[in-house]
Amino acid sequence: MAIQDGFYDPAHQVIYNRLGITNQDQLREAEGALSIPALLRIVVGAVDLPGQFDAAHLKRIHRELFQDVYQWAGQTRAQGPNGPFQGQKLAYVLNAQGDMMRYAPYQQLDQRLDAIGAQLQLENNLRGLTPEQFARRAAYYFDQYNHAHAFREGNGRTIQSVMTLLGRQAGYQVELSPEAAIHLNNARDLAIIRPYGPVQPEKNLEPLVLLLRAASTPIAGAEAARLREASQARPVADPTPDMQRMEAQRVLQASAYIIGEALRDIDRGDTTRGNRLLQQMTLVLLEPTTAGQYCRSIQQAALEVAKHPVLRQEGPLLQHAGWLAESVQQLVHLAPPIQAAAIQHQRSAPKPVPKRPVPRR
Repeated sequence: MAIQDGFYDPAHQVIYNRLGITNQDQLREAEGALSIPALLRIVVGAVDLPGQFDAAHLKRIHRELFQDVYQWAGQTRAQGPNGPFQGQKLAYVLNAQGDMMRYAPYQQLDQRLDAIGAQLQLENNLRGLTPEQFARRAAYYFDQYNHAHAFREGNGRTIQSVMTLLGRQAGYQVELSPEAAIHLNNARDLAIIRPYGPVQPEKNLEPLVLLLRAASTPIAGAEAARLREASQARPVADPTPDMQRMEAQRVLQASAYIIGEALRDIDRGDTTRGNRLLQQMTLVLLEPTTAGQYCRSIQQAALEVAKHPVLRQEGPLLQHAGWLAESVQQLVHLAPPIQAAAIQHQRSAPKPVPKRPVPRR
């Protein structure tokens, strides 16, 4: 099935751009020539882009970087000239066959970016942290923004700008050296692929932490020192419910594809049950309040794969079955309280007795 791409000009086979370029290599070269100087202006502080690190803020940053290249600069991939873009991408950092990276649904981009920004505000924009602490929390947010992947093109430079602006508010200059930048793609891809699974987030983020630690230098001066004072720190014990929901959705999405393929193997190539699982996953992904409706069916699919006499010998597959079952259960518990109460009320409420018509006299 063709991937919908409302940013792609089929007449010239290139992404829509304001430069009139119809060759992809030439467009990539022009994009770099125009966006890299804009990124450098942000890095050196020549351009100040204050904000809350939410959807509105990231759109403004993207517009600043790419306004000379794309007429849709500052718009998320939900708002292409001819429609949205979901897409997916293979990463070859672990094996030659590649691992599929799937990003957040385009329908949820604004609310996800707002949720990330809201948690950052709770952490006082990472003020009051040591260099090591700052690098670890910055890596967490880098990965969150990268998984959202808000834009059709330019996510890497946008997130680098976010790290620079975030660091400056926390008393650090964040600037990747050319040598470190070469390794950035692999580090951020590993964070998406999660070779250690969702239960060991620190290990998945470690390459990204190392890069950001090397890129982060304390800014000189009394004001920057004040921003790094421990009294400024606002550690968050647990992610907000919105962030927990996003995490469960992320695990659900990744594991459902793996278990869906396993169901097709069990059914000797018949895609019916595998496709049904992916359809249910998509419904839960787009509307978490449906998790209760599809929880049992999704967990049964995971259980069948986990108990299969051949497939249960495959450790990674067994792990994905467990993660799939756990993630949909988490989404049931994380349903917004009012809606969850309404669902329970609908289930327990007695059915109304139809009234008899009153005869006319």
